[in-house]
Amino acid sequence: MDASGSGEDDRLLHRLLFFSDAVFAIVLTLLVLELRPPVTHDGASVSAVLAGMVPHFVAFGLSFAVVAVYWAAHMSTLRRLAHFDWPTAWANVAFLAPVCLTPFASSLLGEGRFGAGAWMFYAYVLIATSMANLLLWLTASRGAGRLMGGLSGREQAYRGLRAATPGLTFAGSLLALHFNQLQLAQFCWILIPLILIFLERAVKPRAARPAPTPP
Repeated sequence: MDASGSGEDDRLLHRLLFFSDAVFAIVLTLLVLELRPPVTHDGASVSAVLAGMVPHFVAFGLSFAVVAVYWAAHMSTLRRLAHFDWPTAWANVAFLAPVCLTPFASSLLGEGRFGAGAWMFYAYVLIATSMANLLLWLTASRGAGRLMGGLSGREQAYRGLRAATPGLTFAGSLLALHFNQLQLAQFCWILIPLILIFLERAVKPRAARPAPTPP
């Protein structure tokens, strides 16, 4: 590739990353905007009204953490991208679409006080985000990671399983809802760090140790 082609490639990559970071920043801002100050009536104390908003704060905290984790996953995927690629760019847009639904899903969860219907919609949004993240990884890493300078099959599998973990976990949450186990469904997210720790220890490829220096 000539110098002009390389420069254009770099500019497109930078635009892809800046656009994605801007979307994440807006989504996090919208999460905060959903926490509207309460209106007190009949002499009710602010503390009492705020106590009634606990589900909103919990939904905000959970959603903020989820979006932050997906931002980190997005950075981990695209930071190794050495060449701009239109299929990857469109897969990135597909990933950002369910991310943009997170503020609405979070607001619904707070308003519904973590009821079954609100939790089901929230789970569907997170499943869609996880599957879109997996699609982004598969698209960016196709051809043995030719856009990233090469990847081993083990690393491709590890990162693919890591991207799919939240979606599979919240699919289990929907299964629990099917059997009317709402509390079990709401605590399914606890499995995510446990699965990620297992993948880290059992699947993640290890860096080769340098050969010992002869005396």
